[in-house]
Amino acid sequence: MKSKLILASSLAALLLWQGCGTVETYPPAQNWVLYGQVESIRQVARVVQGDPAGGAVSGAIIGGLLGTMLGGRGLGTVAGAAGGAAIGANSSQGGYVGSDFHVSVRFEDGSLRTFVYRDQLPFRQGDYVVWTPQGLARR
Repeated sequence: MKSKLILASSLAALLLWQGCGTVETYPPAQNWVLYGQVESIRQVARVVQGDPAGGAVSGAIIGGLLGTMLGGRGLGTVAGAAGGAAIGANSSQGGYVGSDFHVSVRFEDGSLRTFVYRDQLPFRQGDYVVWTPQGLARR
């Protein structure tokens, strides 16, 4: 009986001791500031392709609805759907190329973090920066 009581007490103490630990989030949840320096910048091309098939389907649906409203059923619907499909496919063919900038920052605590900026580069290699809840900024 005494051994069961000692075992139960030890187990309870162990469980309570484990519950006393603190959980630390990084960076700290309130009023945190980390200082660092831009270590490297890598530019990555971002290609956005159009979707002609999706544009054709969408255009056909919209054109068919408009053709039905304007010309009644039958020929107006078919003509509207065909015209809408052609216009939708043509307008969805394009694409564009943009740039993503991967900015790697070495912080004073030794950590290295990468921030991605789209189509603009606000920093240069070697810039001193500060990271706050509002984001990364020049120091």
